Amino acid sequence: GGGGGQTMRLVQSEPAPMQAPAPVRAPEPEPAAEVPVRSLADIAGLAETHRDIAFKIIFKRNVRLVSIEPGRLTVNLVPDAPKTLLGDLTSRLQKWTGRRWIVSVSNEKGGPTLWEEENNRREMAIADARSDPTVAAILKAFPGAKIVDVRIPDAVAQDMAADEDMPAPETDIDDEEE
Repeated sequence: GGGGGQTMRLVQSEPAPMQAPAPVRAPEPEPAAEVPVRSLADIAGLAETHRDIAFKIIFKRNVRLVSIEPGRLTVNLVPDAPKTLLGDLTSRLQKWTGRRWIVSVSNEKGGPTLWEEENNRREMAIADARSDPTVAAILKAFPGAKIVDVRIPDAVAQDMAADEDMPAPETDIDDEEE
């Protein structure tokens, strides 16, 4: 039976030469070709992609969109926005999209910040949930119960993806007899 194992090993090592030229370093500058930025959400997405989470949070809370076109962004900032925000935004957009951006501040109110938008969506979802007959019945059956959070399906998928990176929680159970 040793011969059978030998052919098996040959079959397994066959595809290896095909995979050998894997470390191709070419697609590095590719994304800079043209990164479409058409909304505040696109910019927040870029911050996420580049793992710049602190900036993403500041951006989402402080920036209202007035207008956006390729290479030109006009925003309205909330009153207590950090002084460095515009410069940070300009340099990051340039770095992330590979093109120069002109970022200007307008006195026009602009739209809601991404953070306000998410809060509005959550409040609408909670209002919708409250009017759902099943939820209404549950709330009636349990006096004092409140809806504290509504998960929007795509957010749930993201949460689950994030949870996969987490190590399993350690359980602290003594199963030794005392």
